[in-house]
Amino acid sequence: MEAVLAGDLLRVDLGSEHRCLASSVLGGGLGAVRTWVNLQVPSDYARTDPDVHLAEVTAGFPGPVVGMLTAASVKDFRDVDCGSARAIATVGLGWPTAAAGRREVAAALCPGTINVLVVTGAALTDAGLVGALQTAVEAKAQALADAGIGASNHTGPATGTASDAIAVACAPGASIAFAGPATRAGSDLARAVHRAVSEGCERWSLHGG
Repeated sequence: MEAVLAGDLLRVDLGSEHRCLASSVLGGGLGAVRTWVNLQVPSDYARTDPDVHLAEVTAGFPGPVVGMLTAASVKDFRDVDCGSARAIATVGLGWPTAAAGRREVAAALCPGTINVLVVTGAALTDAGLVGALQTAVEAKAQALADAGIGASNHTGPATGTASDAIAVACAPGASIAFAGPATRAGSDLARAVHRAVSEGCERWSLHGG
């Protein structure tokens, strides 16, 4: 599995089909993934059919394809291994938010998306994938809190941005039903996500967005 950067497209070929749970524009939901892509788009991106756009860009890639969009720089991606898990993240913090903060209909036109792919060697059941996704999101929020990232819509730490996307891919089979932070699988993926997002926050701060 190798992360390949080609211009504005970050691509990961998992080498074989994996079970997957994703909140992505393309290939989202509970299904399968062979190729994950993260496409950098302008901050004023206005297409109303991003799934079609991603399908066009990824035509010919080994499928199934899971695709995400970001206005953050994909060249600054972070790639972290931890035990049985690997996390790849791009971090944009132009518009950090707290999930239960006040609702803001019009977000600023600035890079503000955190996209994450996490791959685990654990053969998770459907419930295990949901637990893994929950653990990964909690680890992302922890990384933002540890980095002191404040929310734009709340007095307190940000939990993410309004347009974050995440995908959890796991080995074939379905024998492990739990992936909370107290489990080996959950602990590994949480630490991988936390470090990847933490490094992304640091890079964002150093480069001023």
